[in-house]
Amino acid sequence: MAVFSSELSPARLPGEACPGRPQVTELRLSAFAGHRRVALPLGALTFFAGPSGCGKTTALRAYEALARLGGGAGVGEVFPDPVACVPERARPDAQRRRGFRIGCTADGPEGPVRLDVAVQAEPGLRIVGERLSAGGLVLLETALRDPSRPFVQAAWHTAGQSPVTRAPLPDDRLGTALLPLRVAGKTDGQRRVLAAAEQMVVALRSVFACDPRPERMRGPVPVGSGRLLAGCDNLAEVLWRTRAECGRRHGQLVAAVRAGCAGEVADVVAEVLGDGTV
Repeated sequence: MAVFSSELSPARLPGEACPGRPQVTELRLSAFAGHRRVALPLGALTFFAGPSGCGKTTALRAYEALARLGGGAGVGEVFPDPVACVPERARPDAQRRRGFRIGCTADGPEGPVRLDVAVQAEPGLRIVGERLSAGGLVLLETALRDPSRPFVQAAWHTAGQSPVTRAPLPDDRLGTALLPLRVAGKTDGQRRVLAAAEQMVVALRSVFACDPRPERMRGPVPVGSGRLLAGCDNLAEVLWRTRAECGRRHGQLVAAVRAGCAGEVADVVAEVLGDGTV
């Protein structure tokens, strides 16, 4: 699988300012379906390319899963078929448990922030481990201590009278997304934890994982919200609405299409049919 990215963020020194909105700069598939120890660099716009079966859709599925977890979705909603995410030929441990591990890096004002998540798929779906770190310092770490309880033990950086604060967190949600509800922000350490968690959550919520399905893009579609679906099923509607409501963005799209096509491109249009579809 080949990865093509625009505006890749170059390596920065610790403490060096990062302009602009936080964004995910790396996707890690430590052990996920057919991928092992894979790190994919990401830019503002990234294409995964390769022959059928090379793992493009799998990588997008992991990326979208992290984004949804960062948005507060439950693990059961994000992974409806968790066994399909377990690495191929993975053997269960003594407790008959199997799972997978994914992660990402988000760059922004706090510098590169890393998030790594371990998910148990069998015998029950739950998040069993999570680590949020920045600059070599672990800011949040969770671990499953008692399998009979629906909680993980969490420890986050405090740097006050106690170096860390410990408390249980639910095992069906991403702990990083819950930190603003649990951390008071009274010490410098707590404020650093909150800033890193906010950067990661903002970056993940900005993700749009798109897996175009050409066979679904050719037919007419009803007029809706104008928001592009993950499979690009409603591309005609998006083109029509963008051309009608945002001339600047439509002009940028036409310029991009013109640059990528060998023939002359005058415009990119969609038309409303008699039955109200586009």
